[in-house]
Amino acid sequence: MGTESSTDADEPARAGLKSNTKWYALGYPLFWLVAVFLVPLAMLVVFSFYVNISGGSYRPGFTLENYARFLDVSVTLGWPPIETNLYLRQLWLTIELSLVTAVGSLLLGYPIAYYLARMDRPWLRSLLLITIISSLWVTYVIRAYAWQVILASGGVLSSIGVRVGLLAEPQSFYPGYWGLVVGMVYVFLPFMILTLYSSIRNIDGELIEASKNLGAGPVTTFRRVTLPLSKNGVTSGMALVFILALGAYVLPRLLGSSAERTLPVLIEAQIMGEQNYPFAAAMSIGLIVVVLAFLWAMVRFTNVTAASLGGNEVAEPDGGKPDSAAYESSAGSTRFRSSLAAAASAVGLTRLAASAGTGLDSVITTVDARTRERVIWTASRLYVIAAMTFIAAPLGIIIAVSVTPEQFLTFPPGGFSMQWYVEFFTDPSWLVALINSLGIAGAAALLSTTIGGSLAFALDRYGYRWSAILGTFGVLPILVPPVIIGVAFLVFFLELGFAGTRAGIVVAHGIFYAPFPFILISQGLDELDRTYEEAAMNLGASPIETIRTITYPLLRANVISGALFAFILSLNEYIIAWLLSLFLVDTIPIQIFNSLRYGYSPTIAAASVVFIALTVVVMVAIDRLSGGIWE
Repeated sequence: MGTESSTDADEPARAGLKSNTKWYALGYPLFWLVAVFLVPLAMLVVFSFYVNISGGSYRPGFTLENYARFLDVSVTLGWPPIETNLYLRQLWLTIELSLVTAVGSLLLGYPIAYYLARMDRPWLRSLLLITIISSLWVTYVIRAYAWQVILASGGVLSSIGVRVGLLAEPQSFYPGYWGLVVGMVYVFLPFMILTLYSSIRNIDGELIEASKNLGAGPVTTFRRVTLPLSKNGVTSGMALVFILALGAYVLPRLLGSSAERTLPVLIEAQIMGEQNYPFAAAMSIGLIVVVLAFLWAMVRFTNVTAASLGGNEVAEPDGGKPDSAAYESSAGSTRFRSSLAAAASAVGLTRLAASAGTGLDSVITTVDARTRERVIWTASRLYVIAAMTFIAAPLGIIIAVSVTPEQFLTFPPGGFSMQWYVEFFTDPSWLVALINSLGIAGAAALLSTTIGGSLAFALDRYGYRWSAILGTFGVLPILVPPVIIGVAFLVFFLELGFAGTRAGIVVAHGIFYAPFPFILISQGLDELDRTYEEAAMNLGASPIETIRTITYPLLRANVISGALFAFILSLNEYIIAWLLSLFLVDTIPIQIFNSLRYGYSPTIAAASVVFIALTVVVMVAIDRLSGGIWE
């Protein structure tokens, strides 16, 4: 009887445990994404009202002095009538550079994405995509260094200009505005290509064939079919590149002059130079406001939402009946586009564009179809070769510089020597930085995978009232500029006495890169056949045993791919690690950046090549483990 009574008493406990399982499953990721992510951002807002004390100190309080300094505007009688202060002027410069970068990336990236999406050789497409993605994950410091080599007075561009007679003497093309623009477009072009590629590849090929069969020429087909169906990809790519460029620190710092100091550079200077944390927090809030305003405008006036940045939605032809929510969300977009169309028509732009398109199409269609296709594809291949050279050449130059026998950076190298690799692997400072980088990246990858994976599993297996909002938490960290993440966690860790530690960098990286495992594991769960799990449980396996023996093996490729993504991103990250290190922790990107301040030793190139090799190996491993993730 005692045993029966005990069993009966245990049943409600087990039932309560089972009913609360979904909250236990959600508790772990929400702890990190709320208590250890949103709390620092909230503290950043509070901190921006603190009172700064000269000498690197501050005290709690409430003052608008920091915002008044940031927003200070003085009115003059000349032209222009309003003269902004340094910080607002650099904020406008930051926005301008981001827009120029987004437009430049779109113009260069669309033809490449179109060619890749229509390519009929999968092995070549995979090779090109791996090349693009591998360059994307190489740290900004290395890529900025590559462009310093190209744009320097003794660099590649100047040397070619002198040899062909375009330049009378060697000339440096950096620091300066256009050198910075080229570097920014180079760095963010892969994001644009991948977003557009995903969007164009989702277009139903039968629609394009139908257009051709109805007599439309290549230009008309592109203008009437391909471009309209990929417009969400264009918008997503522009938004993604704009937001990423807003938070760029390394490129303006290394390629820009004193006139091109963007807001992230000024924020870092306030922290590391002036030690004015409240004012840096106020400027960070200003940058966040710009991001939020841009996202609001994007959602308000386009059909793209913040959650769909990536352009992977399936394109559908017009004519489908939208639901009421979609109609309401797009009403403002329709009015906005109508007003733009009316304005363009009023000034004659519509008629001019139509005439130009018709004229170009008529010229092209006078050539027979076979010749036309041959010319178009030849031109496309030549363009893609030039674009891939633009993407790969800077990294190739770094590899060449790393084997020079000279004591300083020279290109082309005057010989072949491995001495700089020997120095890299024997210099204690480089070895410590390498060990720190690998240790931090490994721990951050583990943390990212547990956060993203547990959230993906909870949302897939349990019903939550606010699933859409909870899912947004999974991708939210990556939408915040990294300099803001760095400042927010620095403020948070200063209060906890946790700043200047490897563990602090691990936590920040782990949360910042959790969206990648979350997305990949969510995709794996969507494609998982539940019948295997049900069979295991029908045979007596417990939920934990089922996950261990069935679920995880089926998701292993997604889990490992997500972990490797987080690993390589953490390995190459600079600004968050730099802000949180407080000069006490060195990683390879930090070591490279610091070395560039004092000279151009080829050891920097050797360290860069080691990291490039690690990146390529990890990206190939992801592709193999996932069975061709880039397809």
